[in-house]
Amino acid sequence: MKDQDIYSEDVHLAEEDFDIKRWIFRVSRSWYWFAGSLFICFLGAWLYLRYTNPIYRAVASVMIKDEKKGGDVDNSLLKELGVSANKLVENEIEVLKSYDLMEEVVKREKLNIFFFAEGRIRDIPLFDHEVPFQLDILNQDSIVNYAEWAVMIVAGGIDISSGTKKLTAVKYGETYTLDGFRFKVFPKDISQNSGKIQQAFNGAYFIKIIPVVAATSSYSGKLVIGAVSKQSSVVNLTIDDLHKSRAKVVLEGLIDIYNRQGLDDKNKVTANTIDFLSERLRAVAVDLQGVEGDVERFKSKNQITDISSDAQQFMEMTKDIDMQRAESQTRLNIVSALETDLLVNQENAGLVPSTLGIQEVSLASLVERHNSLVLEKERVEKNKEIGPQNPLLIDLQQQVQETRKKLLANVRNLKQAYQITLNDIARKDEQLRGRLRNIPQLEQKLVEIKRNHNVEEQLYAFLLQKREEAAVTLASNIPDSRTIVRAREVGQVAPTSKVIWIVAILIGLFTPLIVMLIRDFFNNKVGDASEVGRKTRVPLLGVISHISRIKSAFIITAKSRSVVAEQIRTLRTAIGFTGKGKDVKRILVSSSQPGDGKSFISINLAASYALLGKKTVIVELDLRKPHVGKYLGIVSKQGISAVLAGKEKLESVLVDIPEFGGNLSLLPAGYLPPNPAELISTVQMEMLFKSLSELFDYIIIDTPPFGLVTDAVLLQQYADITLAVVRQAHTNKEVYAELNQRSRQKPEHPLYTVLNGVGWKRRYQQGYGYGKYGHYGYGKGYFEEEK
Repeated sequence: MKDQDIYSEDVHLAEEDFDIKRWIFRVSRSWYWFAGSLFICFLGAWLYLRYTNPIYRAVASVMIKDEKKGGDVDNSLLKELGVSANKLVENEIEVLKSYDLMEEVVKREKLNIFFFAEGRIRDIPLFDHEVPFQLDILNQDSIVNYAEWAVMIVAGGIDISSGTKKLTAVKYGETYTLDGFRFKVFPKDISQNSGKIQQAFNGAYFIKIIPVVAATSSYSGKLVIGAVSKQSSVVNLTIDDLHKSRAKVVLEGLIDIYNRQGLDDKNKVTANTIDFLSERLRAVAVDLQGVEGDVERFKSKNQITDISSDAQQFMEMTKDIDMQRAESQTRLNIVSALETDLLVNQENAGLVPSTLGIQEVSLASLVERHNSLVLEKERVEKNKEIGPQNPLLIDLQQQVQETRKKLLANVRNLKQAYQITLNDIARKDEQLRGRLRNIPQLEQKLVEIKRNHNVEEQLYAFLLQKREEAAVTLASNIPDSRTIVRAREVGQVAPTSKVIWIVAILIGLFTPLIVMLIRDFFNNKVGDASEVGRKTRVPLLGVISHISRIKSAFIITAKSRSVVAEQIRTLRTAIGFTGKGKDVKRILVSSSQPGDGKSFISINLAASYALLGKKTVIVELDLRKPHVGKYLGIVSKQGISAVLAGKEKLESVLVDIPEFGGNLSLLPAGYLPPNPAELISTVQMEMLFKSLSELFDYIIIDTPPFGLVTDAVLLQQYADITLAVVRQAHTNKEVYAELNQRSRQKPEHPLYTVLNGVGWKRRYQQGYGYGKYGHYGYGKGYFEEEK
């Protein structure tokens, strides 16, 4: 359970903690990175805003008469003619977005031809009267290629060049061919501002021509259409373009063509009704002329000039029934004509004429439904992208056929009902004829002829009235949409300077910060003293600053007052407090990996004790790659290896270092044995340390890295304290776990850390203040002077 607690503590120590104060110090020291990043981003934003063509927006609003949302009041005459004045907003939005509608706008406004004036950095888009000439492409529908022309205004015409091809002195009004395009050029009056543009650019222009299909797709993609709300029938239209006037023209053309096409659909139904009425009038006129001739011939033959008072009174009595018969006969004729029309055109469904006065809600509703479906089918058939086998078209055709069947059944039912009514009127008429038997035969025949004449006359007047009403409706038809906000420019929408500057500031600030975070994320080297304290259970005994250049192995001397010398003295003092009342005489110095500076610490720590007048020896027990003798300039073939092997005595291999008045000696490693670990574990090693303790006050033991070999662990039994040297920005962070493990395995042995090379990296310089005193560092040979 105890081991588990220790393990949990180690895991907690290994976790990365975010220190806000540390980051504030670090960011404040790296202010120049943020300043440089902001400068570059501001420069990029300024260049982008200055040399990017702005995008302008145009908007418009249209109110559509929606039958569901009460867009407008229905016209009663249009209802009687079988035409609906209302539409669904959702359907009309799709119509406004349709490819065919935008294609007609592109062709009419020549939106597939783009004009530019050449600039130093960017080309300026031009439109309409800003260009002093008009270009008409004669074979526009057959164009599938792209073209870019350079145009120069010259006296009497223009020069056009396309790559290596060139047309010089192109005259206005004549036909030319270039890159497969047949075109004409016409002069055009330009505005005052356009004249300034032409003068500024010396009459040099660029023309970009793209296929109509590509231009249509481009503008369809830019067009945004949407209803204001679910309860409203108002539709907003928005489009963006490089030229503000061109964006406005696109919306104006779109609304104009949409209204014209809708009006054409309504007029088509009304015109069809007028044609039907005209045919019926011609037939009734022939019948009326025949009846009038019968009256004239009857009177001439029988020399009749007046009718008796009884006959006149009878005619007054029968007036009402005659009017009823005329009305019923008219309805029957109209229904019969509708039945004939439906039967004749059953396979080729077209618009059905209006019901013309027949007050039957079911018939009027079916006629209206049928005509709406026929118009929708014709609209879909016009779409080039929809083929005859398209499911939508097939569905519409089936709906039309089903509606016509229902309509035919309804007409037959009405015809039967009207026939019954006529039969009833005929029975009443038969009763009146019985009363006529008392009237003289001549008067009776005259009355019958006049009755027929009245019926035909009333029918003719009725049809004539309806035709005139239909003609008035045709002349007074208006679009089903109303423009409530005309197309207008709302100004530049991109690039937005505020957004660009904000983005530049954010990128300028966050780029260095992200770089720092990434570097820290991938950094696996030891950091500052606070990190060492957080990540290990081993106390930090001292820190040693980094020095960039060093000429002598001894940083600390009797007269030295440098920061590193004071840090060595501080480390020496701290070691004295670790004994808890006992003298610390044997100090083992090791590290996790080569290059951490353990030999440097050993040399200068020994020198600090020697300066106190204490007899001190440096034991070079790195029997694999010894460096202390090399750094001190001492070459000795005999050393510890010879003493342990019994070949030499201790006194004969000790080397005195003269700079310290006989107080500092070196016990060199000597020749390198093949078995250092076994040699260290012998009894001779214990005897060696006993002899060194008798001769010297302090023993500094320089050992190999404990992260690579086991020599340092074996030598701990001869030391009072162990110093584990870690080097900032050099030692791997795995040393934290290794130190914690060693502290847990031998808690009775004093183990401390020394942070070396502090301040080598600027990001680790906070909180110490060593940078102003200079830094020291270790090159290939630690103490070799850097070139």
